[in-house]
This record gives sequence, structure tokens and C-alpha cells, in this order.
Amino acid sequence: MDAQKLWRPLAFVLCAAVPVGFYAVGDATDAFPGVLTLVQEDTGTDFRPPAQAEELPRADPAAMIPLASPSVVDGTGASLDARMSAHAELPVVHGGLAYAVVDAQTGTVLAEREADSALVPASTLKLLSAAAVLRARSGEDTLATRAQLDGSTLTLIGEGDMFLTDQRLGELADQAAAMVAEHGGGPVALVLDDTFITEGTNPAWGANGPAGGWVSPVAALAIDEGRLDGEQYGAKSADPAGDAAERFAQLLRERGVEVTGDVTRGRAAPQDAAKPEVRIESAPLEEIVRHVLTISDNTGAELLAYLVADARGAEMTPSGASGAVEAEIRDLAAQLGIPEADLDALEIHDGSGLSVQNRVPPRLFAVVLGEVASGGAPELEPLLYDVPIGGLTGTLAERFGEPDAASARGIVRGKTGYLSGTATLAGVTTLPDGRTVTFMIAVHGFESTQASEAREAVDLVAAEIARSS
Repeated sequence: MDAQKLWRPLAFVLCAAVPVGFYAVGDATDAFPGVLTLVQEDTGTDFRPPAQAEELPRADPAAMIPLASPSVVDGTGASLDARMSAHAELPVVHGGLAYAVVDAQTGTVLAEREADSALVPASTLKLLSAAAVLRARSGEDTLATRAQLDGSTLTLIGEGDMFLTDQRLGELADQAAAMVAEHGGGPVALVLDDTFITEGTNPAWGANGPAGGWVSPVAALAIDEGRLDGEQYGAKSADPAGDAAERFAQLLRERGVEVTGDVTRGRAAPQDAAKPEVRIESAPLEEIVRHVLTISDNTGAELLAYLVADARGAEMTPSGASGAVEAEIRDLAAQLGIPEADLDALEIHDGSGLSVQNRVPPRLFAVVLGEVASGGAPELEPLLYDVPIGGLTGTLAERFGEPDAASARGIVRGKTGYLSGTATLAGVTTLPDGRTVTFMIAVHGFESTQASEAREAVDLVAAEIARSS
């Protein structure tokens, strides 16, 4: 094994360890809550979105063929397995516990329970969407929004940037106004070309769609991802691209361009030198992935799936996008040496994890993340660097509050997931002996009124990985 492969696991260990020392210093001065003072006053916050999740069926999960990684029965592994499995007796869990823990350096499974069962992953599915897009496209890629002038027709063309702001759209309007002035001064008819995405609402979301505030229809362009009130789980636009085009028309008029009639939809003419155009670019794709994983952005994750479909030449529809993610993950599994038969029960129906039809085995998550942590897939390293840190950032900022779980704050990194009836966490941490491990944990089969207790149970199980036996 070369020096680079040896260095990468150490780097992840250091990434996990640095927050401990850093926040301990802050704790000593009470400058901020550190590892030594991470137990914070309970504010009674409910971390579910203000929308009613579709209830999950209580059917037993479909069993998968065991994956290739062997189990380990040494002292550390046996002790860890016993401690994690003991939490299956919690009332909220009532036996509905599944997990897999993998040694990142060796690929050895250290602990597992129902690890081959195909379970609803909830928002941990975003890790697979992120992995798929980082495999299919460069992290340096950007998404363009263009304005093309063809005679007296100005066409606004979207290529997937749903993160436009009013300021950035104003910058495009500045350029477009100057272009129109340079080529006769108008007036112009404004056409919207949003054909990059042909269908943006996924039936597989069920009750967890735009009406409940969970996600916007995926579109070729949007201002603030189609949010109407600026809230992540607030009201959503039914036509994000159309709304952005109407705002663009208004911005053009404010800059002295006469826009005639209403905005219409159409397809832009092929690009050539005779048709001048201006453009703006999104942030790099790697920054979009970081945003999606940090705040568990449903709309952003769905967009990632469409970008995978575009890269693979698939249809830009919900089924095309989810199918492209699944195909990319199956390709990754093949690269890792996981037999194709072991993935028979894998089902991906969206990019965000909102669909209760999704099915992923815990061990697949742990094995994939383990390969990343070992340095075997450097293009996927954002999956580990960008996920929240327990007790400190993102969707884990106020987790691990129970006394028995508090020692994992600042140590465990992971992507959360929640739908009514399932709570999940997948990520990376270190064992007390310094080994880097990756994991996936799922508590399933509880009632929606037990959401807080289920999350606490997930935290307790995760904390067992990092604490001394």
C-alpha cells in the first residue's frame, strides 16, 4: 500500500480529533460550547420539518444477500457489537435496529445487525446522490444561466442553477441590457428556455412533496430554490423557472429595456457566433454538494440527481434522475468488488430520500464510506468532510445531548435522516484505539410521535462506536 493510502485514514483521524482539542480551549474560556461543555440547555426544539411525513409501512424489510466484507469476532468487534445491539431493547426501538460499522483501512466489518436488510434510508440517501454526482461530474463544474439575443427575441436559458439570488440575476440583467443596447436597443420579447429539465415533480415523494413544504419542483433555474418565504421548509413555488423568468423581465425593465408582452416558453436557437449571449455561473458543484449535505437540502439533492442523469445521458425526468443515481451507485459497488447479486434489493426512487419507496442496506453505506475514508475514492472525499459534526454543525448541531451520548459530540461526523417511522445516521468516526471507522445506523418501526426518542436512540448507538468499552 502506498504512502498516500496510509496517510488518508490518518488525515480523517486528525479531522475528527482536531475539534476536540480546539473546542476544549474554547470551553475553558466559555467563548463557545466545547467538547467539555457541550451539554446545552434543552430548548425543546423539534428538528422535523413543519410538514407531515408520509407514514412508513410496518412490513419487515426485505433481506439482502450478504455483502462481501467478512465479519470480525475479535475482542474490540465483539464488545462494540454487544454494546450497540443492547440499545435494541430501548422502548422506542423495540428491536427495530440495524447498523454496520466498517474499519476504513481494512474494509473489515466490525459490528453489524440487520446490515443486509434493505431499509428506508430517509435523508442519508443524499450521500448516495452526492457520491453519484461527484463520480459523474467534476467538483469544479458550474451551472450556467444564459441570455441569448436572436434578432428581437431574448431567450433566458437555464442549465440547472436553482441557487440564483436576486443580485446574481440582476448581474445577468445588467449584461443582457448592455447586449441589447449594443445590438439595436430593443424592444425585445422574452422567452424562457427551461427544457434542460422536462419534469420536476416526482410522484415517488408521495405526501412528502412541494405541498407540504418539503421540496420544490426541480427546475432548470430558480431563485433561492423556489422558496417563496425564504424558509427551508416553507411555501414553495409551483413554477420556479417561470417565477425566475418573470423576475428577470422586471429587472430588464428596471434597466431601461423594453420587454414586450408576457414571458413565453420556447427553445433557444443553437449557439453560434451570430447570436450574441451573456451568462453567469453558479458556485462550483463541490460547494453545492457541501451545502446539500450540511443542511440536508431536499431540493438541492434532487437537483444533484438530475445532474447525474445529464452526465449519463439519461432522461431529465424523476425516473431518469433516480435511475441514474442508482446506476452510478451500482457502478461504484462493482468497483468496490461487491457482487451485483448483493444489490438485488437496492431501490432508489428520488435524490433526496423523501420517498418511502427507497431501499438501501446499512452495510452498503458503511462499505462505500469506508472506501472513501481509506483513500480509495478521492473524488468522493467531500462525503466525509462536508457532513455535519455531532453537537457542532449542520443538522447534528443540537444532537448527542443525552448524557450517555455527549462524549461523541465533536467526534462523530454524519448525515442524518428522518421520515415518520425511520431515523438514520451514516458517517465516520474513530474508535478509542484511533482506527477510522465508517457506519450506518437505522432505527425503524416507531410511531411518528416518537421522533425525538428515536433520534436519541440513534445517537446512543453511534456514541458506542467512539467511546471506550
